[in-house]
Amino acid sequence: MPATPRERRRSPRHRAQGPVEFRIENWHLRRGRILNLCLQGCLIEPQHATDCIPGDTLDLRFEIHRLAFRARAIVRSHHPGGRLGVEITELSPRSHVRLQQLIAELAEAKQNNPG
Repeated sequence: MPATPRERRRSPRHRAQGPVEFRIENWHLRRGRILNLCLQGCLIEPQHATDCIPGDTLDLRFEIHRLAFRARAIVRSHHPGGRLGVEITELSPRSHVRLQQLIAELAEAKQNNPG
């Protein structure tokens, strides 16, 4: 039986959906959607297959619950079907506060509607 990867998140992830645009290494613009989110990163489902590999740097623009964010991130994992697990490496202080508030809202919604 294969070993499961060690959990590296420092905060819980939450289901969250919203559009995302990203540039890989300042190259072509790609689009997709966010599938889940935590304070340190997110899971992205690109519209089309990418040749991203762990270690690639991304410039992200995403929106969740009408809140827009811009961030730099690094690809940490490439999942079957092309999904990308990314770690947010740069986020403005203002956006960080908004992200914390959004995560709190998502956590509260999960508590009120488990399932």
